Amino acid sequence: MTRQQNPFQKRLNLPAQCRIEAQFKVQLRLADFKFEHAQTLEEIQALHAAFIETFNTTRHWAHQEREDGRRTPVEVLEWVRGRPVERARLHQLFGAVQFLRTVNRHGFVSVQRFYIYAEQGLSRRRVAIWIYEGELRIEYQETLLARYRCAYDQRQRRLRDVSHPTVYPTAFASPQLELLELDETQWIKVQQRAAHHRTRRMSQFAEQLPLIHVGNVVLLWSYLLCEGVGKNFFPHVYTVM
Repeated sequence: MTRQQNPFQKRLNLPAQCRIEAQFKVQLRLADFKFEHAQTLEEIQALHAAFIETFNTTRHWAHQEREDGRRTPVEVLEWVRGRPVERARLHQLFGAVQFLRTVNRHGFVSVQRFYIYAEQGLSRRRVAIWIYEGELRIEYQETLLARYRCAYDQRQRRLRDVSHPTVYPTAFASPQLELLELDETQWIKVQQRAAHHRTRRMSQFAEQLPLIHVGNVVLLWSYLLCEGVGKNFFPHVYTVM
């Protein structure tokens, strides 16, 4: 008795019947070889952009029977247009929640009253901080380094709380091994500085009181002159007077 193969299973195994597999085959033939020989992340990004440009401007077999003569994805989707947004409006929406910070030698960035871990291997590098919809993301060269849950006061533009850290392994990790290996409970990734209240310093100057009041000196001098002792006790002062 021979076992018959499921016809549906056979059809699914064909690349032509699986669209995502067909996409992988296109990338395999046009771009994977170049990706393997790239030396930097910037080079990979440039090669990927070139691959997307080639893919979208090349005639596709799926469009060869279109009556309108459109054969490439760019031509087929030419009518699709997004809603234009002015640069000033984008800055107003996202400028307050996106900024840059420098990673210190311990791998932390300072955001207002919080020290937040980014990546120790990126010491002295500038990373991007994104705060959106209760989430704080730290990125470097479009690579997600860490993600946190946060509470952000949009009106006062103040970060109220940062919690639930998730740190991702990346190629930027420091090759140096830690002296002490910490687990997730021991590794503190968020540290909050104590609130600092500026107090107005009141400078107090001590008032130097005179040893003898001027009026008392005049009365004493007049008394001594009347008694005739001024010439004997204060000869120099008497001469000047």
